[in-house]
Amino acid sequence: MASIIYYIVQLGNSYYHGSDEDSMLTTDEEQAFAFTNSDTAEQLATKVNGTVLTREVSFEELEELSADHWTEYNALPKDERDIIESFCSKLKLGKDE
Repeated sequence: MASIIYYIVQLGNSYYHGSDEDSMLTTDEEQAFAFTNSDTAEQLATKVNGTVLTREVSFEELEELSADHWTEYNALPKDERDIIESFCSKLKLGKDE
């Protein structure tokens, strides 16, 4: 079965979530930042005294998750979907405002 291998950095009972120091860690593994390059994950782990964990997800599972998220997204009120679509559109254009 085809799958994707990714890496997360664990620090004690938490996981690296992003570069913003206020929200750098999460206790939810599913919210951890997923590195696609093990060397990059190892560099961060060394910097923060963490451990790199290897994870794998099948394409089938990704398809199921995508379908679930699509259903949740479509259940949102239209004004919330419009805000999300506007934000994503700005991201595609490289704008931050």
